[in-house]
Amino acid sequence: MTDTSLPELPELPRTRTHPFDPPPEYTRLRADAPIARHVWPNGVEAWLVSTYDEVRALLADPRLSINRFSSPPPSLAAGRKPAVLLPRSLVAMDPPEHTPWRRLIVRELTPRWARSMEPRIREITREYIDQIRLAGPPTDLVPALNLPVPSRVICELLGVPDADQGFFQKQAEVRSTVGSKPDDVDAATAALHDYLDELVAEKRRTNADDLLGRLAVAEIDGVRPPHEIVVGMAMLLLIAGHETTSNMIGLGTATLLANRALIGELADAERAAALVEEILRIHAIVQFGVVRRATEDIDIAGVRIAAGDWVVSSMASANRDESRYACPHAVDVSSAQPPHLTFGYGVHQCAGQSLARVELRVVLRELFAAFPELRSTLPVERLPYRENMFVYGLLELPVEW
Repeated sequence: MTDTSLPELPELPRTRTHPFDPPPEYTRLRADAPIARHVWPNGVEAWLVSTYDEVRALLADPRLSINRFSSPPPSLAAGRKPAVLLPRSLVAMDPPEHTPWRRLIVRELTPRWARSMEPRIREITREYIDQIRLAGPPTDLVPALNLPVPSRVICELLGVPDADQGFFQKQAEVRSTVGSKPDDVDAATAALHDYLDELVAEKRRTNADDLLGRLAVAEIDGVRPPHEIVVGMAMLLLIAGHETTSNMIGLGTATLLANRALIGELADAERAAALVEEILRIHAIVQFGVVRRATEDIDIAGVRIAAGDWVVSSMASANRDESRYACPHAVDVSSAQPPHLTFGYGVHQCAGQSLARVELRVVLRELFAAFPELRSTLPVERLPYRENMFVYGLLELPVEW
């Protein structure tokens, strides 16, 4: 717990010197203090974990709880009013409650299923690329491609009717846009909740053969899941599947624009897969790490984490660990790499990671096949980034060809 007799703690590292790299303080932390206490913008203290082995061990440790409702967690939200609360879902459940719910989700989002989605993802991507070509240069890829493709995919996955997809995408865009006012984000969140509340009820009535329909009528120990938790699962799939993937597409595009030699790797399936993994490693999209709380004392790497302490595991730092990667700060497709931690590890590892991989690979391949001379109108260092958001990415990606 917090000890007020301790010296003043350092603030969470947040300032990047290059948009593709985590704050440079992490290099020192990995070498000198891989588990160290920091204070977050809202004044809450937490252990910050920065090395690969320790991050992976703690993400898999059942003594760390994902429940963040017992007291205020570390947050960037200093001085902000409380946001509209999302309904409960996988990201607010610990085992054993979490286990059957996750099983319901992952049996739908298998790697085989994700690969089967590739033709449809390609079709959707080409539709937006045709619109970009018709409008002519310059264009901002964020609203023209990066946001709508994952949104369309998620809409089809959830079984959102075609007539409602415009509304659905608009609310998701408000939630994903850094410049959105807090009241607008709350209103969009509430609108999505109300919409999904009605949609889940309709799926249950009609026994619809889509992901939401199957979740609505599934049984856990012979009992159908509560309606509100199915709504929460739908919200989770929307936010996780839309916001993270759209921002990763932008970062991947910027990476290739900054290092054009990598574009050729997209032509070969095996090397394209390796390139996608390296883009995911370099750009750990949850830039400030994931928050857990110790339910028991934990001794790790010579540090005792006391029961009740907050722990933040930095995947962005772990993915750059010099002890694990030969070229930690560069995209390296020349040799096999240790598995990155961008999607987390353990029981809370991202359930939609296979779909995210396919979307990223397909969109990058189709984009650069359609526009081989694509270039950013600004150097990547000068592009506007989501510097103070948990989900990192680009605010704009202006390009010409």
